[in-house]
Amino acid sequence: MEPKLCFIRESYFKDNQHLVKILDSGNASKQSKRTHLCVLIEMNSNKSYIPLRNNLGDDVRKFGRIGHSVPSDKRKNAGLDFRYALIINDESYIEIQKDKRIPESQYRKIKNDYDAISNEFSVYVKGFIKVAKKKRIDKEPLYRVSSLVNYTSELL
Repeated sequence: MEPKLCFIRESYFKDNQHLVKILDSGNASKQSKRTHLCVLIEMNSNKSYIPLRNNLGDDVRKFGRIGHSVPSDKRKNAGLDFRYALIINDESYIEIQKDKRIPESQYRKIKNDYDAISNEFSVYVKGFIKVAKKKRIDKEPLYRVSSLVNYTSELL
């Protein structure tokens, strides 16, 4: 599948100021310039957007997988961070990038790993749902900083 790179429009963050545990909280301008990978998860027809970060660090921590490594020549620790994914089902908030704003090497890695990324993210979301149903989000290191807390009505 051909990955889509996109930006989340600034209006999304202005219209949803209640969101917690998101990247660049309170800075809608910066949030709307962050590249997100568009991943459609077949769970209740939700569309999830995973941010590309300059410094993901280890994509697998001792408590589980937090993302997918997508290094570039200049940013060896870059990657997609599952913890800060957004679920946005209103496409008016999405701006597809017309020109690739990431290095070709990163784009190729995302394209080649797309199925793995989708599967890994699906596992992450399913784990979040399980923990949320038990009301243990704050006790689980893998989900304690997850932006998915904003979308429990869409997920549960």
